[in-house]
Amino acid sequence: MKTPLPLLKTDFFEKIFTPLLTFLRGVRIFSLSGILLFSFLLDFSVWFPLFCKVIAILLQGGVVIKLIFEERYLFLRFRKLTWQKRLVPIALFGISLLFYAEKGLIFIEMFSQPAGSLTQTYRLYSIIFLSSAFAIYVLRLNVIIRFLSHLSLRPAQTMALGFMVIILLGTLLLSLPQMVTDPSKISLIDALFTSTSATTVTGLTLFPISEYYRPTGLWVILALIQLGGLGIMTFGVLFSLISHKRMGLNTAITLQGAFDTESVGNVRKEIQQIFLITLTIESIGALLLWAFFTREGSDPLFTAFFHAISAFCNAGFSLFPGNLEGHITHVPMNLIIALLIIMGGVGFPVLNNLRRYPLFKRSRTNWRLSFHSKMVLSISACLLLAGTLGIYIFEYSGTLSSLSWYEKWVAAAFQSVTARTAGFNTLNTGQFRDATLLLLIILMWIGGSPASTAGGIKTTTFGVMLATLRAMLRNREEVSLFKRSVSPLVVQKSLSIAFVSSGLVALLLLFLLTTEQESFKSLMFETVSAYNTVGLSIGATSQLSPIGKLIVTLTMFLGRIGPLTLAFILAERTSKGKYNYPQERVMVG
Repeated sequence: MKTPLPLLKTDFFEKIFTPLLTFLRGVRIFSLSGILLFSFLLDFSVWFPLFCKVIAILLQGGVVIKLIFEERYLFLRFRKLTWQKRLVPIALFGISLLFYAEKGLIFIEMFSQPAGSLTQTYRLYSIIFLSSAFAIYVLRLNVIIRFLSHLSLRPAQTMALGFMVIILLGTLLLSLPQMVTDPSKISLIDALFTSTSATTVTGLTLFPISEYYRPTGLWVILALIQLGGLGIMTFGVLFSLISHKRMGLNTAITLQGAFDTESVGNVRKEIQQIFLITLTIESIGALLLWAFFTREGSDPLFTAFFHAISAFCNAGFSLFPGNLEGHITHVPMNLIIALLIIMGGVGFPVLNNLRRYPLFKRSRTNWRLSFHSKMVLSISACLLLAGTLGIYIFEYSGTLSSLSWYEKWVAAAFQSVTARTAGFNTLNTGQFRDATLLLLIILMWIGGSPASTAGGIKTTTFGVMLATLRAMLRNREEVSLFKRSVSPLVVQKSLSIAFVSSGLVALLLLFLLTTEQESFKSLMFETVSAYNTVGLSIGATSQLSPIGKLIVTLTMFLGRIGPLTLAFILAERTSKGKYNYPQERVMVG
């Protein structure tokens, strides 16, 4: 009598896999740590022959198999954690598995070409694999488990942590051989710099991204731009909408202040509108640009799609080696990109307010332009006009001298728009006069508007500061704009944001002046551009040392996180003390 096939499979599993699982579970954590350390020495030692790396890869493969079949490491050990916190060990395991496979593929190429130039990339992937594998075992410590289980993050901390995670994942992806045209030039610092620049929608680059990265790498950069432009917390709310989960009250209150919604219950609806507006504007912009990019590059549709998202998110990344310098006389394309930058920079509350305008209805009594929208639109228009006139006057006999009269105005207006955190340039900023650079520094420092894809201290902050100065000059205690008074708390917030931003720019500039050999003017411009997430450069970025790259990377991260985090902190309820101290007079000025 023949044995049924399922029974044979069961006997085979019990005879082969059951002893294997028993053996794997019998391997202790300290034994695995020793195996990892021993394989690390074999991987990086220059005295052992290349064949020793085969032993190292086999030993590390055993560690990976141990992680795959030992469910306690990834699930049972972390069963008390929420699914969000349980993603940490699972993500570490995914990273270790990915880079183990990548280093195996690179080793095959090294083995066939011993004199190849992939040794640095192989060692980089070994470090990433070993770090993630060790991190999984470190998470087994009960102290860390208890810390994660009791960890309660505020919205500002969640946002900062979200940006860090996205930047880290982008760095790991951009350092893969499939992402770059020449794997021998892979550098973890360069990948970190590019990932941070894309996630913070800054636009500073160390090299032309279209020449360094393959299409897969450009798609990763585009995804980072979209994630960073809309904000990590916005996507967190989107995920809660998709999974039909309730949003926390603290998060809802914070987002209510950030997006200027009427009530806490409207936050989810506003987030949906934000994604709808973003998708609509970017799609229309991509279609319009596609009509002018039909002769640009091998894939004009992707080129148009990339520039539309980069423009709306105020990122400034371009697929052309000289950014948009070769399209200075292309007036329609300049106008389309400038319009996308403006719509992305005014902020979603303003777009929502304008969207509700009853265009095809006779009665418009129920619609009004909000006070916030009036401030944003009026200040943005004044800054745009002042920047255009300044650039036109300062560069009339300089970089604008070879253009016709209307092309000069278009180029000056485009540069004025893009200086407010977008980062595109049709003119060579390295040839600007010092007066023009100072004007651009002021525009970059002000930036865009709140709840937008732009950076800077924001137009409303600048407007409140001007209104405060006007009230002081008129000896008026009340600060007012558009026949409306501004609360003292808003004045304090505006001054705090401006002071913190200026202080951080000065401190980071001091670090760069200590480590770099470039001129003060160049480093000053690069620091302001990086901190306010603009992306304009006069040539110092490509000459940075490794330490300088790390400082600029930190500058971009703080520039994106600092003002937002401070705004979230200030958006929380102000705590009042149980008593007040007596007032004293202080001489100022």
